[in-house]
Amino acid sequence: MKIRMKVKLFFSIVLILSTMTAYSQVGIGKTTSSATLDVAAVTDGSIADGFIGPRLTGNQLTAKNAQYGADQNATLVYVTEVASATTGKTKNVKTIGYYFYDATAESGTGLWVAFADSSKEQFYIPTILLPTDMYSLPDANYTAPSTNRFTVNLYNIYKDQLGTPKASSNPISSLRTGTVASDYHYFVLYYDTSVFTSVSVTAAGILTYYLVSGYTPTEKTFMNIVFREK
Repeated sequence: MKIRMKVKLFFSIVLILSTMTAYSQVGIGKTTSSATLDVAAVTDGSIADGFIGPRLTGNQLTAKNAQYGADQNATLVYVTEVASATTGKTKNVKTIGYYFYDATAESGTGLWVAFADSSKEQFYIPTILLPTDMYSLPDANYTAPSTNRFTVNLYNIYKDQLGTPKASSNPISSLRTGTVASDYHYFVLYYDTSVFTSVSVTAAGILTYYLVSGYTPTEKTFMNIVFREK
């Protein structure tokens, strides 16, 4: 009886250890594994190789916003159809393709990020005015908090211009803009240093610049500004 109990105990321990080993590394199509999951390709052309992630429509993924938190960081999904209205964590799900979940983005709120980062659009913004007279500002998108200091709301001006074109070849078509200013990164590539100084731009798309004392505008007095989608 004691021998049988020892044998049973021995096989129980072996079974537990085997289970632990089986879960530590998994090989598919091969006898040994070099990583947590190691998949070998079939090279004779008889089957299609590859990995297919969970496939969801944009609407289905948006409906799951509340299900993704810190524990789901780095989750991978494939979006088969753009959502009718993206919001929250799926606000950047604007194309079909693979996305991974970044739980640290948006100050910890989380965000789905496209794998193909090179597909992000970047573009020069339309022509805008850069005032030099603090008493003659074009509209509320411009301020002059102090002498020779100006601020310009780049995102608002860009959105207003694209939302209300002066002419169009297709009246029923519209230009797409980001939902909020935080949808973009902002870059000032060039400015006339003989006129502008201390140029900066915030994450909210607010451009600030000062005027050089005794400046003289020339044909070089302008700025080149680029938006890049996040």
